[in-house]
Amino acid sequence: MMAASHARGRGRVVPVLLVFLSLFSGAYGQKKVLTHDLYDSWKSIRSPMLSKDGKWLAYQVAPQVGDGVLIVRATASGAEVKIERGTAANFSHDSKYLLCTVVPPKEEVDKARREKKPAKDQPKNSLAVLELGQSTPKVIERVRSWRLAEKGGSWFAYQIEEVPPATPAQPAKPAEGQEAAEKPQGPQKKKDHAPGTPLLLQQIGSAKEIRVPDVASYTFSEDGSLVLFAASTKDGKGDGVFYLDLGKEATYPVVSELGRYSQLTYHDKTRRLAFLSDKDDYAAEKPKQSLFVYRLGEVKEQAMVSATTAGVPQGWEIVTRGALRFSDSGARVQFATAPLAPEAPKDDTPEEEKVQVDVWNWRDPQLQPQQLLQANAERNRSYTAVLHLGSNRVVQLSSPDLRTVNVGGKGDAKFAVAADDRPYLQHISWDQGYYDIYIVNVEDGSRRKALEQWAVVPSTSPSGRFAMVYDEVKRTWSSLELATGKITDLSSAIPYAIHDEEDDHPANPGSYGLSGWTDGDKRVLINDRFDIWACDPTGAAKPTCVTDGVGRAFRISFRPVVMDRERDTLDPAAPLFLLGMNEDTKATGFFRDRVEGVGSPERLLYEDAILTFTTKAEQSDTIVYTRQTFTEYPDLWLATTHFQGGKKVSEANPQQSEYNWGASELVRWVSGEGVPLSGVLVKPENFDPAKKYPMIVYFYERLSDQLHRHRVPAPSASTINPTVYASNGYLVFMPDIPYEIGFPGESSEQAIIPGVLSLIDRGFVDRQRIGIQGQSWGGYQVAFLVTRTNLFRAACAGAPVSNMFSAYGGIRWGSGLVRAMQYEKGQSRIGGTIWDKPLLYIENSPVFWADRVNTPLLMMHNDKDGAVPWYQGIEYFTALRRLQKPVWLVVYNNEDHNLTRRPNQKDWAVRMQQFFDHYLKDAPAPKWMTEGVPAVEKGRTLGLEMPGAGKPGG
Repeated sequence: MMAASHARGRGRVVPVLLVFLSLFSGAYGQKKVLTHDLYDSWKSIRSPMLSKDGKWLAYQVAPQVGDGVLIVRATASGAEVKIERGTAANFSHDSKYLLCTVVPPKEEVDKARREKKPAKDQPKNSLAVLELGQSTPKVIERVRSWRLAEKGGSWFAYQIEEVPPATPAQPAKPAEGQEAAEKPQGPQKKKDHAPGTPLLLQQIGSAKEIRVPDVASYTFSEDGSLVLFAASTKDGKGDGVFYLDLGKEATYPVVSELGRYSQLTYHDKTRRLAFLSDKDDYAAEKPKQSLFVYRLGEVKEQAMVSATTAGVPQGWEIVTRGALRFSDSGARVQFATAPLAPEAPKDDTPEEEKVQVDVWNWRDPQLQPQQLLQANAERNRSYTAVLHLGSNRVVQLSSPDLRTVNVGGKGDAKFAVAADDRPYLQHISWDQGYYDIYIVNVEDGSRRKALEQWAVVPSTSPSGRFAMVYDEVKRTWSSLELATGKITDLSSAIPYAIHDEEDDHPANPGSYGLSGWTDGDKRVLINDRFDIWACDPTGAAKPTCVTDGVGRAFRISFRPVVMDRERDTLDPAAPLFLLGMNEDTKATGFFRDRVEGVGSPERLLYEDAILTFTTKAEQSDTIVYTRQTFTEYPDLWLATTHFQGGKKVSEANPQQSEYNWGASELVRWVSGEGVPLSGVLVKPENFDPAKKYPMIVYFYERLSDQLHRHRVPAPSASTINPTVYASNGYLVFMPDIPYEIGFPGESSEQAIIPGVLSLIDRGFVDRQRIGIQGQSWGGYQVAFLVTRTNLFRAACAGAPVSNMFSAYGGIRWGSGLVRAMQYEKGQSRIGGTIWDKPLLYIENSPVFWADRVNTPLLMMHNDKDGAVPWYQGIEYFTALRRLQKPVWLVVYNNEDHNLTRRPNQKDWAVRMQQFFDHYLKDAPAPKWMTEGVPAVEKGRTLGLEMPGAGKPGG
């Protein structure tokens, strides 16, 4: 009997046990859902670099908030050293050491800031010096700055933060009857002329150190054999410019005199040193700068330029706020000049009696808001002059009537290209920018007009012989020979369009760009949509297709990969590496070809992913590239220039495997106008086609190229995060939208609605639970669509334009420009003025059709929006409120077009999901939706809590 009972008992226990184990196993294996409190821990990889010999890789892994780590990895063995909080790394030229800045822990920095500690007591940076192959770096504390030479040497330099004294010493008073020391004769050090700080030079890998006191600024020679520095001593007696020969460990003076010295610039080939100084005018109340050029080892300067030197315009001065540089040959020095600032008139009017007014005049080239934003930059504008060292002549190249000048040939070209936008400054209010193009003779400053009312400033060839000119009206590329002014059409002989064929703005389309020049300016590479063409800039030879038409045949867009950043030209016989993207499948790959020679592009690596070249070692074939898909973070991959046997060497976010993520697929449909379109559909990782899912449609213009874009969980500046929504059981649809000029709103309707319906027809979209979301231009389209359809259960619009009439004359407060150009020629695509096409403005303005809205709408529009005036959001909100439609407007104070403060980004991410969860998942509505947040409660509550619950966590 007991046996039978025991048997029956076991019979009952086994099924229960199996059920329990099954439940346990399912719970254990189930992935977690992404939530808003996880953002801070998600990491990114930054600043990857290879040592010159390719044997070492360094990169940062940085969380969104918190302390990052610098990883130094042996490329062969994979051995790693981690330097906590390491950043701004650099390898030594012999590939034996790595130096990096070590920032203090964020917690310490935040604590000091909260306690309002003075700057001297704030946590300071350190310098880490790691011998490659060793596990522990040497750390130097309180380092303010450090530097390695550009191309050689075995020394590094650094300056340390001053250690704050415990108690400031009081100056001793002279004893009774003792007379004070006599005042020194001659100019004295000025109070605003601060002394320098010690510069320490250390030989890498040894204990050898040189200490140089009172250094105000310094630079290495390119080869690292010399350190050139400006000294500023406490009493001024040691002021001057000096150089330290590191091989001899000896210091030599260039000039030793009381004064300020700045912008030390050295030319290795000629051993010339240029700098600015006020030493000759130091005693003046407002001393003027002069330019000095010395050749090291010579006592007398080779050249000195002051405000009175011939060639410097009368009433002008030399200024420190512009660039100072040698040409490549060292025969010229470019420096900055500017008109003397007028003395401000004395004004004794009490502040409370002064008039404060802006006067707008219709003749002004720029509107007052733009003038006010640019006023400081205009006051500090400088102009380019050149010193010809062979003849000691100064030539002023740019001026208030010709502000932009570009000297090609690395500063050695005989002719420069200059652009004058002044005649068209007013046109920018309603049209694109234009320029008159001039050719300037660098030898004497003479100029001649080459082109009038040109939309794109020509770019110069590496030698400076030619400039490339894109004609937006004719849609052609031409060469401009600067010596003769001859213009030669190069692209008309190319059998395919070289302009952007998908550009659907009212303005003329831009080009597909250039891919560089071959040695000696023999060929310029012009892109069409898919292929690359080598063109003779003289026009003597016909264009040849570098990529042999392979791009067009397979719909792959080829563009060069720059592996040698030191070269500014292409060797026509050397391998030309290309990155190609298939327009249809969105696959990308690396290819190899040549500018000259026979053969089609050779495929090296081609995948359904976004592949991106990152860097190449200077002295080996080792390269780093990234590979990303929707599910795969763009970690680092090591390979050779053959791109074979690539090896993944980083893992930024191993925790991703714990979470329900998602997957993306390319979807296709036909628009209401009969145009074939593409888009991206993101599905939850555990997608079941037999179920029905809520879906959010997010759009801007064309997003299908982002099929393989990886999006880490992060608070958004304005839009939904597809990864987070997919993890939470949503489908996310991102359609492409082509536009018809004059009908931007209807264009979005004709593209989006058929795309949504095509997905509904596939059976897994819950037709009653579809939402839409967009920001800026996307926000406008959301605002428009809800006036045209009831297909959507909920809509969210960020910074939407609702009234094109009032927006037409509105100001983009971030730039000071009026928005008229946006409608006549730009993104809003009306193609005319409010007087030419008033009906189109009405038809495309959601506010005029607000009575047709039946979709609950959430908007964000911030009160410091510099792109779309926030009263656009207010107009739509008040219209819908008047009509008693469900609408909410969230305004983040002192925030711009897109959110910049992380707390606000997190808050907006939470509110968007609460909104969509309520309407698309029947979740309870939070308090801010049901009751609002009264102004008297501002700062006390955010209203995020659900009914019957306390404040939400996280």
